[in-house]
Amino acid sequence: MTTPAAPVRPVDVLSAALANDSHAVALRHGDRSWTWRAFMARVRAAAGMLDGLGVLPGDRVAHLADNGPATLEIALACAWIGAVYVPINGRATEGQAAYIVDDAAAPVLLAGDGRAERMSRVRVLMPHLRELVDMERSYELLLADAPASTRRVEVTGEAPFCQLYASGRDGFPRGAVLTHAAMASVCDVLADAIGLTPSAVSLVVTPMSRVAALSQALMATRHGAETVILPEVTAAAVLDEIETRRVTHTFVPPTLLAAMAAEPGAADRDLSSLVNLAYGAAPMPPSMIRAVGSVLHTNLLQVYGVTEAAGATTVLVAADHADDVRVASAGRPLPGVRLRIRDPRSGDGIPDGMVGEVQVSTPRAMTAYWRQPEETAAARTPDGWLRTGDSGYLDADGYLYLVGRLSTR
Repeated sequence: MTTPAAPVRPVDVLSAALANDSHAVALRHGDRSWTWRAFMARVRAAAGMLDGLGVLPGDRVAHLADNGPATLEIALACAWIGAVYVPINGRATEGQAAYIVDDAAAPVLLAGDGRAERMSRVRVLMPHLRELVDMERSYELLLADAPASTRRVEVTGEAPFCQLYASGRDGFPRGAVLTHAAMASVCDVLADAIGLTPSAVSLVVTPMSRVAALSQALMATRHGAETVILPEVTAAAVLDEIETRRVTHTFVPPTLLAAMAAEPGAADRDLSSLVNLAYGAAPMPPSMIRAVGSVLHTNLLQVYGVTEAAGATTVLVAADHADDVRVASAGRPLPGVRLRIRDPRSGDGIPDGMVGEVQVSTPRAMTAYWRQPEETAAARTPDGWLRTGDSGYLDADGYLYLVGRLSTR
């Protein structure tokens, strides 16, 4: 008997999770929680809301907000109707947010956390915009009034799921287009690497406008695990949430990880529920890694990746943190990823141990920078490898050691 293939689209897992245990908790935010049945209903209502706003398949839906349940709901609602999710960091200025909305040609902007009024002042900078929705005042009302969407659009795995903005060479952000298949794949390989199961509790800390946190939340949802979104991020709050919610997995930047270890009484915290504590997005010296490990007494795991490759590219597993040499590395490639080091100017190969540009080959790579063919071409080598813009080297065992950023990309 052949085992059915896993769903291609991230949104497909909702139906599977609902069939398995509709009364289990799917999502928590502060003191509020939603079962899978309630969460599914909210996603379909959000899809109905977008229908009512005239969103069509392929349309970009911009969402400016801090982390919250709406981020995951809107992302999956977009997938439900074939639209493309464009999250914008809640810390963006009005001008920065308007640039992204205009660049994406988004007909709808969902503005949360008191930002709608400020965005209305710069509406002239967003000529494609038809609807500016004040999420803080009307989201729950819109969900309550919207009929559950019956217009589920069947898209292929190669259809765009999200458009994530990363800094460009000219100082303006570029929208990396990532497909349904890419996001589903990175969720699956990362879940396997970190040991995430349906009984897991995954704590989201970093901004969900970025690929790391967005894929973390999608991964937990796709695999039927509970997602906890932290309303206010401080070192103490993260430690409190791990203890209170019995969190099994989370991902934090090195600065926050160091702050957690420096928090008074950190060594006495009960972090025994953690399967591992992942970190990444910036360098972390081995001395700091050891110091953190000695205080928090949990398995550390490093993840390295770039937005253009759907995030996670390499993983340094917990066992390698005990190795005095490998602890300085970013680990080895995840399944579906190949790495190579090239001279950034000539493109020639470089022997193991020598520093050059880190290049990636993966089916999870972006399809393009939205409407920027020259930037897209510059991001790839003639033979199709993605240029990360990072410098580093590989050792004989395939471990990647990062050195810095290149100025040529």
